[in-house]
Amino acid sequence: MTRPLLDELDRRLIGALHLAPRATWDDIGGILSADAGTLKRRFDRLHEARMVRVIGQADWGMHSTAMPVHVFLDITGETPLAVLDRLRALPHLQLLAQISGDYPLYAVVHAPSEAATSEAIDRMFSIPGVRRVNALPALSTLRRGITWDPQFLTGSERAGLLELTGTQPEGTATATPPDRPLSESERAVVALLLRDGRASAASIARAADLATSTAHRVVRRVLDERWVQPRLEIVSEWLGFQTPFMLRLRVDPGETPEVMRRIDLLPQTRLAAHVASDLSVLATGLVTDRSALARFIDGELARIPGVTAVSVAVMLAEPRRYWLDRDRVTGLGEFHAPTLLRPR
Repeated sequence: MTRPLLDELDRRLIGALHLAPRATWDDIGGILSADAGTLKRRFDRLHEARMVRVIGQADWGMHSTAMPVHVFLDITGETPLAVLDRLRALPHLQLLAQISGDYPLYAVVHAPSEAATSEAIDRMFSIPGVRRVNALPALSTLRRGITWDPQFLTGSERAGLLELTGTQPEGTATATPPDRPLSESERAVVALLLRDGRASAASIARAADLATSTAHRVVRRVLDERWVQPRLEIVSEWLGFQTPFMLRLRVDPGETPEVMRRIDLLPQTRLAAHVASDLSVLATGLVTDRSALARFIDGELARIPGVTAVSVAVMLAEPRRYWLDRDRVTGLGEFHAPTLLRPR
């Protein structure tokens, strides 16, 4: 697969899709002052090159009754990448990464239940090369990556897209099921939107064997209830963001909510979670290079009160992020969409 060459319109299109991943080409074209047909051709080219993909971010209660667990793994007798490759076969792994620091591997487990979480972590101990597993349960999660913005647009373009979508803050994520069990048609629509966040109601009607009017109504309900939120995924390195990073922060007692709120406001961050650890706030993000990471730590992060210690790691490889396999050379790969829970 040839890595695509990007011009200014490509970058602005990617910026627009981060903010409005289901917007029509006409709507995006009106805001970017670009031809709708040209934008669609640009998107199709980037999609075929495996650089971009619009998937769906499921509400946690749709696929789990448990909160995720952030796992750090120490290894022995093997290279980190060899162990990382073996971990791919385990179930319920939303993220896999090789990182700098004392623990060379990092994973996020989000299983359907607490029992399945325990089993998934227990299986990590049986992987050859794993010496120690440090599991940090998430207590709350304020940000999950869907609102990360590469900052490619002007202020007026960004405002226009946000007005178009009526985008709301992510808010604290919980594993709370919907107020009522989903119908079979709703479950089918959710499953299809997870795999293609831009799927039209007409294509969903064909795939789910629904009347077109029914598909239109159910798609709108699924999106309005935020059971699924469309989400743009990219090969961030191809856009110039070469340094994914992780922060673990020690925070004064009582300051955690405000520290997480301040982190959520920073454009560099993708995740902000309160975890059960002495370094109780875990955040991940993306910057262009390590110099930019140093400026971020000494600038924006240093201005947040209540932080008493900072541990910084660079993600050296990230072969899976948000259930989606990815490679810096070949692009986006298989999407391991979480299985929807069945009503009891």
